[in-house]
Amino acid sequence: MKTDEHKMTQLGYALREYRVRHNMTQQELAEKLGVSTNTIHLWETKVCKPSMGSLLLLSDLLEISLLDIISKAKRDY
Repeated sequence: MKTDEHKMTQLGYALREYRVRHNMTQQELAEKLGVSTNTIHLWETKVCKPSMGSLLLLSDLLEISLLDIISKAKRDY
């Protein structure tokens, strides 16, 4: 069984991949979401996870479905 840490790593990789595909820096994404650049960094490096509300905003900004984020991350929310 995979640990939560491994799952969060997958989520962080997924978020970074989608952000990079949209040619956004962490700072640009943070500004659009109304969070700090450090928050984006923490999400991408598995230190903490975004809330469901933040995931919904991310899915809208990065033009991906919430289900795609979750399935790519192999994480149940």
